[in-house]
Amino acid sequence: MSDVLPFSQQGPAPRRPGLIVAGVLGLLLLLVAVAAAANWMLPIPAEVAPRTTVGGIDVGGMTRPEVREVISGPLAEKAAATITLTAGDGQIDVDPGEAGFALDARATERALLATAPDTLLGRWRQGREDTRRDLDPVVTVDEEKATAYLTERLAPLDREAKDATVTAPVPRPVMTTQGTASWSPRPADVEVGEARTGQEVDPARALTAVRAAVNGLRTRAEVEVRVTQPTLSTDEAREVDQLIGTFTTAHPCCQPRVTNIHRMAEIVDGTVLMPGDEFSLNRTAGRRTAERGFVPAPAIVEGESEDQVGGGVSQFSTTLYNATWFAGIDLVTHAPHSQYFSRYPPGREATLDYDSIDQKFRNDTDAPILVRTATTGTTVTVALYGHTGDRTVVSTTGPRMPTADGGFSIVVTRVVRDGGEQVSTKEARAVYKGRS
Repeated sequence: MSDVLPFSQQGPAPRRPGLIVAGVLGLLLLLVAVAAAANWMLPIPAEVAPRTTVGGIDVGGMTRPEVREVISGPLAEKAAATITLTAGDGQIDVDPGEAGFALDARATERALLATAPDTLLGRWRQGREDTRRDLDPVVTVDEEKATAYLTERLAPLDREAKDATVTAPVPRPVMTTQGTASWSPRPADVEVGEARTGQEVDPARALTAVRAAVNGLRTRAEVEVRVTQPTLSTDEAREVDQLIGTFTTAHPCCQPRVTNIHRMAEIVDGTVLMPGDEFSLNRTAGRRTAERGFVPAPAIVEGESEDQVGGGVSQFSTTLYNATWFAGIDLVTHAPHSQYFSRYPPGREATLDYDSIDQKFRNDTDAPILVRTATTGTTVTVALYGHTGDRTVVSTTGPRMPTADGGFSIVVTRVVRDGGEQVSTKEARAVYKGRS
């Protein structure tokens, strides 16, 4: 029989050294892991995200002090660089500082560091991202100052469109017939000067272009201009190749009325009418005043002769009327004299008064019409240059029909043919009072 001690009387169990060591090591590893994890979560200095540029300058991984050095140094220099602004066919240099632009260093710094992680773990995660950031610097602008600056410097780039020029020979007396006559256009030796487009630069659009250049640190910018077209293009001017109508009237030399006739001829000379345009002699010549070179001379006012500044210009009106008559163009309005003057074709003449009587005609052709005038000591001539093709105008003066007061009435008929085909007929009627 063996001797077995009761459990309560047994001694301590033998120790197992391996288990103790393992436990200690596990605890140490846990402490290290906790410490490492805590370290990854500790706050760190801000750094710009990797693969970040500002204005083309690589700032990825830079700290705040390094970012400030970049902003105050190379970035500031780039932002202040002169910008060449192209507008149409012109250019100006823009100084951003003078134009009211300024680099906002603090806002640029904030933008660069806005995504900076605040822990090592965040930085590690950000470093694993394959993302590029290309940022523009933050630039402020004083728009009122910039607009004034650009408006002043862009002004020389604005230009008006230039019409083509049409130079036709100085007219000489060709048509003077007072009675029945015919006319066909004749070739004319016309010289044409080139037209040129104009341009207008909008300062507001220029400001937008410069702002984009400053923000992108570019030294070149371009603004679209508004191109303006000439009224008379080169191609249109080249359509003027014929003398389409002309007339000459005579006057005694050196009277005051001759000064007025010649002055009106001088004003009207060189007028160009585009297809569809209506010509008004009063509107073109303007009011007859001493300041504009007109002098007192006899004029018919309510059937009586009295001196009037600009008196006598009805002779120019009559000469012009006959030139348009034989050109076969649309005669809108005119008024014959109340009394007949032998220096004018009967029934084919036109008086004029600035306030009440005008002479108007319309260019109903497909080409521009150039009005040329010429004067001598005893004549005034009006010539119309344009293109009416093979047009023929026949003017037939009817008989003078006596009136009860000793005057007469008369009808003049104009027949216009194009290519032999009659295209229009017009009658001009006049009733002249007898002289008391």
